[in-house]
Formats: sequence, C-alpha cells, structure tokens
Amino acid sequence: MGDVIYPDGSRSKNTVILRGFAAAPGTCGELVQGTIKGESYLITCPIDFWSEVIVELSENGDYHGSLDKSCRALKMTLEYLGKKHSLVSIKRSSMLPESKGMGSSTADIAAACLATARAFGQELAPEIIAKIATAIEPSDGQMYPGITLCNHFTGEARKYLGQAPPLKLVIADPGGTVDTILFNNRKDLASKNFQKEPMVRQAVELVTRGLLTEDWEMMGRGASISAQANQVVMPKPYLAQWRKWASEMNALGVLVAHNGTVMGMIMRPDGVVVEEAAQYIKGKKPDWNVWHTSMISGGLK
Repeated sequence: MGDVIYPDGSRSKNTVILRGFAAAPGTCGELVQGTIKGESYLITCPIDFWSEVIVELSENGDYHGSLDKSCRALKMTLEYLGKKHSLVSIKRSSMLPESKGMGSSTADIAAACLATARAFGQELAPEIIAKIATAIEPSDGQMYPGITLCNHFTGEARKYLGQAPPLKLVIADPGGTVDTILFNNRKDLASKNFQKEPMVRQAVELVTRGLLTEDWEMMGRGASISAQANQVVMPKPYLAQWRKWASEMNALGVLVAHNGTVMGMIMRPDGVVVEEAAQYIKGKKPDWNVWHTSMISGGLK
C-alpha cells in the first residue's frame, strides 16, 4: 500500500530543498496489554512488516498541512525542532493493513517524525517520537529498541526487556476493523481492564522472565494468558479455535491485537515450518487474510 499526501490536494510548485526518509516496523498486536494498578501497559511485538515515509519540505512559507496523522506528526516535529518550513509532500509506502491492530498508524507517525528530522540532518530519540505519537493517539511503542514494556497512552518506556527472540509468527485476520481512538474512549474500558488485571500481572511476569532468560515457552504462555484475558474487553470469536490450532501445531503460544482484529501464533524454531502453518490456516479459513513473518526488535531505520 502506498500513497502521497499533498496539503492542498495537488503537488506543490515549491522547489523541494529538503528530503528525509525513515521506516518503522508494524506489530502483531502486543505480547501483553492491560493495566496494573490502573496504569496502562503493553509489551511490544514488532514484526518485519514496515511503513516507509519520505518527507519533502520547502523553506518557502509556513506549514500548511491536513489533519492526517502523518501530517500532524510532521507539524509537531517541525515545532519541536524549531523549524519553519512548508510541506511539499509525504510519500508513504506500507505493508501494514489499517485498523487491524498491527501498529499501522504508529508506524506511519513514527516514520514521519524521523523523516522530518532527517530532512534537516538530525535524528530523534525514541522517547521524543513516542511523545509526539501519543499526543496524536495511543502508541504501539515499536519506536523503542528491542522488546519494551511501555505506557501506550503517555509513550513512556518502563522497561527494556531485551532483543526480540528469533521466532516466526503466523498472523490471521478474520475481518472487520477497529478504530483505536474510539476503542480507547470506551466508557467501560477502565472497569474491564480492572477485571482482567490479575491475569495481566501474571502475563507480564511470564513474558518478562521468558524474554530475560530466553525461555520462549514461558514467554508464549504469558502472551496466551494476555490474549485470553482480553476476551472480557474485546472478544475474538475465533480465539478458542486459534488456540486449538496452535496446540495442534505445538506452537509456543498465541497473541492478539488487544484493540484490533488480528491474532498471532508463535511458532517453535524447530517445529512446524511457518509457511506450512500459514498454508494450513488459509486452507481452513480461505476467506481470512493470513500472513507469516518474523518477530524483530523495535526501532526505526
């Protein structure tokens, strides 16, 4: 998927004098998501699907952009850098489907921030990108290196949990879309999150210990617990079947987009080949979108 955004609906006639490029990974939902003592947390699950952004700027005039999230990110980055430039275009190319819980918006926003900074020969720390991103909408946290425990509403990284394990994922989308902003504005969200807090605590502990000790089975158990706990918040009608298929293939566990539609299966390095697993799922559910990819460490490029 790719698109080009021009602020006035057409290509600007201004001379392009500055150009910056950046790419951000998407996610397969989250390894864990919920609240602990009322504070929101997630553990990131970056994947090898990317959103690439090229920003073109002119020094003529002030910024005049749309309300598109990437344009808003660009404007906020210019303000942070203390620059006054006008946007010529934002060119985006993304492997990530939208409104599925695969971090497409966060990837677009993060890449737009860094591409804007790079147009001026500068870099941005993940903390700054996360702060800008969460000012627009809750963030998936994939701008942070490795696997990270973070607050997806404030953008603060709470704990670095290590590099991503060398594991493959099968990802399936049964259909439908979820609006992240509407989801996070639900009036019952706080009470639902409180209801599942004991399971979230257990999931965080298992995933954290699993990552730190390279016990991928422990990590998978924690992710599966978080996926199941989230049924009180956003039920996935096929989760029981998904877990059954994962068990049949001796997978390490399952994970979900806690405020999206996709489900993931964490495959064993020495187990069923990920391509075969994806083909098996597609054969069972030909109307689903099914992908396979790798877990990767977070961070932009």
